[in-house]
Amino acid sequence: MSLTKPSRADGPIPGANYTSDTRNWPWHRPPDITSTDEALEHVMEVLTETDAGMRYMSLIEAGTPITTITDMVVTLGVGRGKFSIDFAILIAGPVTRMLEIMAKSYKIEYDLGIDEDSDFTTSVVYKKALALNNPPEEEPEPDIELDVEEEQGGFMSAVSEEEQSSMLGYDVEEIEEDE
Repeated sequence: MSLTKPSRADGPIPGANYTSDTRNWPWHRPPDITSTDEALEHVMEVLTETDAGMRYMSLIEAGTPITTITDMVVTLGVGRGKFSIDFAILIAGPVTRMLEIMAKSYKIEYDLGIDEDSDFTTSVVYKKALALNNPPEEEPEPDIELDVEEEQGGFMSAVSEEEQSSMLGYDVEEIEEDE
């Protein structure tokens, strides 16, 4: 058995993807629905007239956020070739609202899946903690004032003019000759 370098003939033929059959998967074909109103009507029918709606309500009752279920619903629509990814993004808000209304009508407590409070520590907190040589607290203090006037100038203002010139490909001697 000899180890030889593969030749170009062993690779795919350039442009073969343009002549191959693209009807193998539903998302390779043009979508069945080409209007956002029709897409919303289709999703509403799926949620209200099939068992899928009750399964989604069970998931909401089990604590699954509505935004996660919305993602599942629109992804299934795209995967089945009903509508395009663009439509999925456009109808995600109304689908979330539909699921919320359904949960309210069945008196199911739900988690919308949108966090109101930020759970992260900002860089301002880290900078102040490092300046004081203290680790950052678990929750950031809301009364932190930003010192905007400290940093004036653009991104490259921290770099000398010579470094800027060398980054841009200019020769330092050329600049000195022009001046």
